[in-house]
Amino acid sequence: MPIPDSSPAQFVPIPPDRSPESNPSQTLDRVPSSDAPGLAHVWVRARDTVPTRVLEVAEDDTAWRRAGSPWQAETPREPSPSITRQLLLDAYEAYCTNPLAYAVIEQGTNFVLGGGVRATAADARVQRAIDRFWHDPENRLDLRVYAIQTELSLFGEQFLRAFTDPATGRVVIRQLDPLAIEAIETDPDDIERPRRYLYRPPHERSVHASGGAGSEARGVGASTLDGEWIPAAEVDHFAINRVSNARRGRSDLAPILPWLIRYKEWLLDRVRINRSKGAFLYDVTVTGGRRDDLERLRREYEAYPPEPGSILFHNEVESWRAVQPNIGADDVRDDGRALRLMIATGAGVPEHYLSEGGNANRATASEMGLPAIKRFQRRQEYLRGLLTRVVRRALDAQVAAGRLSARADRRFTVTFDELVADSRDVRVAWLSQATDALATATDRGWVSGTEARRLWWRLAGDADAVDGGDGARTDGGGR
Repeated sequence: MPIPDSSPAQFVPIPPDRSPESNPSQTLDRVPSSDAPGLAHVWVRARDTVPTRVLEVAEDDTAWRRAGSPWQAETPREPSPSITRQLLLDAYEAYCTNPLAYAVIEQGTNFVLGGGVRATAADARVQRAIDRFWHDPENRLDLRVYAIQTELSLFGEQFLRAFTDPATGRVVIRQLDPLAIEAIETDPDDIERPRRYLYRPPHERSVHASGGAGSEARGVGASTLDGEWIPAAEVDHFAINRVSNARRGRSDLAPILPWLIRYKEWLLDRVRINRSKGAFLYDVTVTGGRRDDLERLRREYEAYPPEPGSILFHNEVESWRAVQPNIGADDVRDDGRALRLMIATGAGVPEHYLSEGGNANRATASEMGLPAIKRFQRRQEYLRGLLTRVVRRALDAQVAAGRLSARADRRFTVTFDELVADSRDVRVAWLSQATDALATATDRGWVSGTEARRLWWRLAGDADAVDGGDGARTDGGGR
């Protein structure tokens, strides 16, 4: 399959007429793009004006960023690239080391995709094309979809790059690490229309920093010493928790990261306190003992301290007393619960989802779970749109390669299992009760047979019957 090559460009001196040293206090709004011949990358401190000398690219560019680059500029609702990177690192660290953070992410994946997901088409030819892409050994979407949902929730975004073989129409997708996406260049007039993505994986940074293979100039191309610019046509960017005029998504853990840290520190403090509460020491008083007698006893008891449960024998000259620390932090259960409630609120799940039953019974827990179920349904709809776009790309590629007829009905649906296991049984029981009630109302003349049928189909969720299609069912047929 054709994969874009990496061809770093060469840095060249800044032309004299474009040097900012001629006016050191000017505001740097724009710098030449990396593919402009004869111009170099310039790095400046992260501030609006530069009263000092502008430095060229050096090996140590820590705490520096591009000057006014349109793909690097901050928006009023988007943090700086350094803050975005730190949030991604903090979210991943919490997911790996904090049990509550891990539970928030994994439970979301279990609810959204617990029963799997399927893409089905009415046309058999289209279904075969979908299956070729879905079950491709390089794709394995039946398994990859779990990683997509987990990392979408963890990082707040996913970059899916498609590699297409134009001869066969085969499409292979790969997940790009959001940490390796350093910049997104968008249309100057439309921030929601990306043009290209700056991709720089960690291994490239180490190679370029050490001056190893690949750091030499190979002409102007899609890749530079700063990474590879990938056209937007090859990448599908999906972002959640993103406000308008923002390029990047935000992790589901972002609102609760400070409270996860506080809860972890609180637990560590409780462990230290409980350990200290069980500690004690012996205070030995020797009546009338001289200094040399005290030193001799101290060396003797330090060499052979009393074991727990041992019996001590001494005369009236010695007096032994066990001393424990007086730590008055016996009941802090409410403090811990307050921190867990803050975490549960920020995660959008009830408290008992985080292994804390609290004071909830079964009925209360069922009602408390409704907002979380709605949140997971919303995430299912987003994931449905994600998979729809990915599958449509694969179908279009197969049509372009001639493996699928352009006249085929390419409509398909992405379906998930029910979020609640017993929801179907509950609906059936409820509809049975509604049927009995409508039958009683019809027998007593409160409603006509036609009105009862319309109400029944409305309750059953049949929109066609409500819109006038019930006439074909007046004889009880059709269902």
